[in-house]
Amino acid sequence: MADLQKEVDMYHDFLFVDAEEDTKPPQKMLAFFKAAYDMFDADFYVKADDAIYLRPDRLAALLAKDRLHQRTYIGCMKKGPVVNDPNMKWYESSWELLGNEYFSHASGLLYALSSEVVGSLAATNNDSLRMFDYEDVTVGSWMLAMNVKHEDNRAMCDSACTPTSIAVWDSKKCSNALAIITAYSIQSYIFDV
Repeated sequence: MADLQKEVDMYHDFLFVDAEEDTKPPQKMLAFFKAAYDMFDADFYVKADDAIYLRPDRLAALLAKDRLHQRTYIGCMKKGPVVNDPNMKWYESSWELLGNEYFSHASGLLYALSSEVVGSLAATNNDSLRMFDYEDVTVGSWMLAMNVKHEDNRAMCDSACTPTSIAVWDSKKCSNALAIITAYSIQSYIFDV
């Protein structure tokens, strides 16, 4: 813990969220958004899992684009069957509220919320927000309730490394392709200049 504190003191690159270890992921995510909004003035707030290969430069370029809507939710949108069997993986205890299929929501591996959206979440009383079992479904439900613009971007959920990938869900698939993609990116940048 001392090494971690030393890095925090030196680089200020960690955000500690006031949440107990057994706090459910949707509640932790809300605590993160509230803390991040209070500490940082940003155009977008991004949630990224450590299980992905992420190109921050490409993500920054995506987020820097002009948008008609100030209240934006960006990610790989998905929907699928709600699991109502408690013996199965991905069981949703509130399945009866959802019906047979989830609404469109971003995968929890990577998504971005605009500042206006996070500001609204930060101002909300925690008890007034529905919490489902899974963070991606929960955040997606909040986005529906807030009537935000859903922006589906498939480059945020590539299954293999490509010259346009923002994120690859299986980071092991990028290990051999990384040098090739980096060289391609540099060549493209030089060519475009």
